[in-house]
Amino acid sequence: MIRRRVFGALAVTLLAAACGGGAPAAVQATASPSASPQPDYEVWVPDQAETSPTGGGTLHVFRSADLLKGSSAPAVTINLAEAALGVGDGMGKHPHNIGFDPQRTHAVIAYVGSGHVQVMRVRDHKIVASFKMSGGPGGAAATHNTAVTPARDAIIVANQGAKKLQRISADFANDLYKVDAAAELDLTPLEDAGHPSNNPVMALFSADGSYAYVPMRGGGAYTVDYKSTPMRVIATLTKNDIGPQSCCAILAADGSIWTTAQGGPTSTTTSFNLYRVTGLPNQPVAKRVLARTGNVESHSLAFVGQYLWVVDRFANTLDVLDAKSEEIVGKVDLTTGPLAGHDAAPDILDLAPDGKTAFLTLRGKAPVTSNIKGLDNAVGDVGGFAILKILDAGRGGEVSSIIALPMGAGAATVDPHGLRVRAPVK
Repeated sequence: MIRRRVFGALAVTLLAAACGGGAPAAVQATASPSASPQPDYEVWVPDQAETSPTGGGTLHVFRSADLLKGSSAPAVTINLAEAALGVGDGMGKHPHNIGFDPQRTHAVIAYVGSGHVQVMRVRDHKIVASFKMSGGPGGAAATHNTAVTPARDAIIVANQGAKKLQRISADFANDLYKVDAAAELDLTPLEDAGHPSNNPVMALFSADGSYAYVPMRGGGAYTVDYKSTPMRVIATLTKNDIGPQSCCAILAADGSIWTTAQGGPTSTTTSFNLYRVTGLPNQPVAKRVLARTGNVESHSLAFVGQYLWVVDRFANTLDVLDAKSEEIVGKVDLTTGPLAGHDAAPDILDLAPDGKTAFLTLRGKAPVTSNIKGLDNAVGDVGGFAILKILDAGRGGEVSSIIALPMGAGAATVDPHGLRVRAPVK
């Protein structure tokens, strides 16, 4: 079911094409504050909670004009179980991350609970392709993230459950998609002491689109020629270079990559680690810039001008780092303002195109993914997203409001993880 609220002309004309898309879902956009008027944009938020006995989820689309007016209601709500009926491999489970192709005409949704990848056409919110990716010796399929290539000719799939990097050929203009089985890169045979568990987390493309950076859940990373058939490894980093539970990464203007790793010394602990990777793609070198232990968990990142924002999901904070000096210059407390008295459990961060506003998902009371039982690192009490005002050209920020998502039809809880701003193409 698709529910649409009517907003005059906005109901007729959509925008220009917008731990997927032109940038992977767990990779955050870069923006610089601007005083110029900006066009409308949308905020797309999937709720992972099942809307049927075997899967589904809910997609909420918010419009910037409504958010600026103080409205907390989504303009469009889509039951993903119903929307996938009769399309390809059908319904997925736990829509974990979402992104767009570079022209923003289509969204791509990764389902970590079932291994599905779905393509949704933006103009009518119709799912036009659904694939259940293959498992293998490494395990059952579980697609953590996807990324549409800069050329818009393929979707790269981080199938962390099967320990595979996979490719779907894509013709977005004609809505033609096909799994390219010959392109598959099976990472299981590459496991060794330095790569104990090759579960790919995401694919992040270089500025020129010549390679992809692919971090591993078990620690380490690979640079990959994603255009070759089959895809091939160019160079590698080990778990001694980048620790376990790597989740998010972002490309800096100088070509380096910043990435987080949140794994602790055991499978039931977390940590906060931030790395800067240089020498890409052939001779990567990782430098650990920040490291903390305790009830901390480094997660998503975003650049605001020269400042890098790093989310701590467990501590409910946001570190602000000067990317040039590599020093912390500020911290945003996500237990203040409208979040006072709440357990935010912040997750994925993205920016409005004007660089003045940030959006940050807040986990629910019963998280269906990413939570360590007994530690409850991903347990929150909002189940929605926060709207943050960016201050001092990115050097700081404050929570201006929070939006609690309505519970999806057929769901028993609310638990968003991914979030993506769909802005007009420049």
